[in-house]
Amino acid sequence: MTTVANHTTISKHMWQIAVPSILANLSTPLLGLSDSFIMGHLPHERYLAAVALGSMFFSILYNGVNFLRMGTTGLAAQAHGRADELSLGKLLIRGCISAAAIGILFVILQSFLVNLFFMFMETEARVTDLTAQYFTIRIWGAPFALMNYVASGWLLGMGRAKEVLYIHLYMNISNILLNFLFVYGYDMTADGVALGTVLSETTAFFLSLYYVRRHSRREFHISIFGRDVLENILDLSAFKTLFSLNRDIFIRTMCLTLTLASFILLGTRFGTEILAANAVLMNLQNLTAYGLDGFAQAAEVLVGKEIGRKSKENLRAAVIVSSKWAIFTAATFTGIYFIFGDMVIHMLTNIESIREIASDYMVWVIILPLLSIWSFQLDGIFIGATAGASMRNGMIISTVCYVLAIFILLPLWGNHGLWAAYSIFIVTRALTLFYKYPEIEKRAS
Repeated sequence: MTTVANHTTISKHMWQIAVPSILANLSTPLLGLSDSFIMGHLPHERYLAAVALGSMFFSILYNGVNFLRMGTTGLAAQAHGRADELSLGKLLIRGCISAAAIGILFVILQSFLVNLFFMFMETEARVTDLTAQYFTIRIWGAPFALMNYVASGWLLGMGRAKEVLYIHLYMNISNILLNFLFVYGYDMTADGVALGTVLSETTAFFLSLYYVRRHSRREFHISIFGRDVLENILDLSAFKTLFSLNRDIFIRTMCLTLTLASFILLGTRFGTEILAANAVLMNLQNLTAYGLDGFAQAAEVLVGKEIGRKSKENLRAAVIVSSKWAIFTAATFTGIYFIFGDMVIHMLTNIESIREIASDYMVWVIILPLLSIWSFQLDGIFIGATAGASMRNGMIISTVCYVLAIFILLPLWGNHGLWAAYSIFIVTRALTLFYKYPEIEKRAS
């Protein structure tokens, strides 16, 4: 009887987190799809390719420090489970200070970063110039984008998924509108898309602060920006502890980011048209990933909270409930892509050669949701448990398997080999984490 009650309560809580998280997450790839639509209807494919490369570069930078979001969510959920308000406040402030410092460092090192990026890229000069133009504008939004990672992760860890949804909707809808304004209203190209992104990311951070302040006033017994929280806030040992906890997540995320980056960079070897087609298809895969991540983020919060409470039974119930619906959603994505995939491609670009190439490789986007769901869901479980070492080790093994697959399959199958290697990477991530799952339940005992 207790187990049924736990499942019912946890299921309700899961949906309260998952639905806003799914909607918030889906708004991000929809931004990428809108960029593809805008650039895909300009006179030449170089604009689409340049924005794809520029966006991928920022994925490398931002995903590399995504521990700012993931680590904050897990730690906040566990502190919330312990009802430790002081730790919650200090976690937010120190996280924002760290994020701002990293973002400013990116701005200072922008010339070095863009030159390093181009060292590994093989594409035509006009695409390179447009990509550099995009990068040098968008990089100025880095401090605010990274601080927003922390604020959103903190709110999510507190179970405030609706506020995270509102932040993402504001950021991405304003970004889309600004992109259309700058490109079609002011005859800009990749630079207009970059400028729209900077403005939306910057203003979204201030919206995040508003929600953090409002939530802390309503539910905390101490002020989130009060004297108790700010006391010794710059303690170097505390920052050292924070970064050591996130070190393993950082290594894991860098392996993931470099793998995704290599996918795009290796695609440049097949020409601008295949590069552009891969970008269109990867936007659909990103749509899948962000949609399924809603259930993974629900697992982060629920698992973290139950570990804080030391409830093994409820932890297991949270895993079962969130995973069940995640699998159903993955199957739905596969069905939609199977039926409407070509239609979506035709909507995103009117360049016939790219349409034909993308249709040839659509089969990978159709099967990937059913392959991806397991690794996404296990990621959420392990993030909630702050089990960084297991995530790090699993990702290293998966990256090695990906590299081996690239060397074997790329010469044999070309771009199909590239997609096959990516699929092997996804499956290996799930297998390595599934093997270590029993350790997660031990943490709640």
